[in-house]
Amino acid sequence: MYKLLEYLKYIGIFTLFIIGIALITSLINLTNLNTNLINKLSIILTAISFFIVSAKASNNLNEKGYILGIKLGLLFVILLILLNLIISKSPFNIDRIIYYIILIASSILGGSFGKNFKIKKLGR
Repeated sequence: MYKLLEYLKYIGIFTLFIIGIALITSLINLTNLNTNLINKLSIILTAISFFIVSAKASNNLNEKGYILGIKLGLLFVILLILLNLIISKSPFNIDRIIYYIILIASSILGGSFGKNFKIKKLGR
């Protein structure tokens, strides 16, 4: 039960990251920049959010970093696929599959990084 609550906490943090990324890219979209640039920025920011959340989770939980990265990465990607199917109903293509693989790899790297390099807390 404790692990489920921890996973839910990290899903919440991930959701906040995604909402923040959506707001940032929407605001940047108002500046009439190139759409391809905005799409690439969105991919980079999402991969960074996967990395950060997995690093933080592996630093706090007592699991192997890469295993936790795989679990969280797959969980987050499943949530993104469900949101994509519900909201935009866009079809799967090779670009979308590569995007999800990049996100899972970022999560695995974040899990390994968080486990191997302890993040120091402020005030301690």
